[in-house]
Formats: sequence, structure tokens, C-alpha cells
Amino acid sequence: MSQLLRFLIAGTATVGLYVGGVWLGTEVLHLPARPVNIVFYLLATAISFVLAYIWVFTSQASKQSALMRYILLQIFGIICNAAWLEAGLRFTPLYPWIIAAAYFAFWPFISFTLQRKFIFG
Repeated sequence: MSQLLRFLIAGTATVGLYVGGVWLGTEVLHLPARPVNIVFYLLATAISFVLAYIWVFTSQASKQSALMRYILLQIFGIICNAAWLEAGLRFTPLYPWIIAAAYFAFWPFISFTLQRKFIFG
């Protein structure tokens, strides 16, 4: 199985965990959205790192070094996402959820390339 296919499987699973966890926490358990969002985002990100390190890229890089670079990539992704949303809101008539969904048409491939070359390679 190719690295890209494993990356897409792991990404789909962790996004499912994140979205499903937020849904469960807020809609079923009626917990406050902000803490539930933070807990499941961090959990999904941690699992994503472990899957990428062990299964997707089968990395030989130092875990600590890879983790620090992975965290920096996540911060970069959040900044890019915020800029993308801001540009979409300012310059298009699209709904915010469409702008957000469009980001995921290209970000996974950028993230995959950066992870393969600079984090786990």
C-alpha cells in the first residue's frame, strides 16, 4: 500500500474521530462545545502523529525531533487555514463551510509532501 493511500486512510480516520467526538460530546452528552472541541482536536492530532510516524511513513527519525516538526506543521496549517477562510469570506460570496471544505481539497497533499520530506523522511 502506498504512503499516500495510508496517509489518506489515517487522515480520514482521525478526522472522523474528531468530528464524531465533537458530535458525541456536544449533541449526545450536551457538554460545552469549546472544551470538547479542544479535547478531540488534540486527541485526533496526537493519533495522527503516531499513525504517521509508525504506519504511514515508518519513520526512522527521532521521535522528539519529528514531533516538534509535526507541531510546527500543524501551527502552519492552522495559519494557512485561517488565511484561506479570511480570503474566502472577503473575496467570494461562498458560505464559510464551503470555503473550509475547499481548503481540504489541497491541504492534505501539501501536508503529505511536507511530512514526507521534512518530518518523517
